[in-house]
This record gives sequence, structure tokens and C-alpha cells, in this order.
Amino acid sequence: MPFHVRLSFGPPSSPAVTGTWDSEATAERKFRGFIGRYGSRADVRIELLEETAGGQLIVVRRWTKDHGEETRPRS
Repeated sequence: MPFHVRLSFGPPSSPAVTGTWDSEATAERKFRGFIGRYGSRADVRIELLEETAGGQLIVVRRWTKDHGEETRPRS
């Protein structure tokens, strides 16, 4: 299943930069790289998402300056 990384500046409805990878490890590296590059900004939100077989996107990890990294438990 594909993995996506979304980088947003501003409120949740703001435009975002996204990337898609088949490898979770690659998506994880991109997620960590975005944290290193943009994570100190107060207006940034960085998300690692997993795409289900039905096409739904589920947030696996999220980063904001205020809350740091938040991880969603996998079922």
C-alpha cells in the first residue's frame, strides 16, 4: 500500500506539498527530513499517511511544533 507525506503551512485548509512512495521506509525518511527542515516553524504540520486498499488515507504520524510527534496506534 502506498504511503504519503503531506507538508502544510498555516491552517488545515491550506495548500500542501505531498509525495507518495510504495516503501514505508522511504516515506518515513522523507517525513523525518521535513521535520529537520521545517519542524521548528510554528505554522507547519507534517503528516505521514498510509493509503488503505479502499483509497482512504489514515494518519500514521503527525508533527507540529506545539505537540511534537504524535503516533497513531496501528490496528
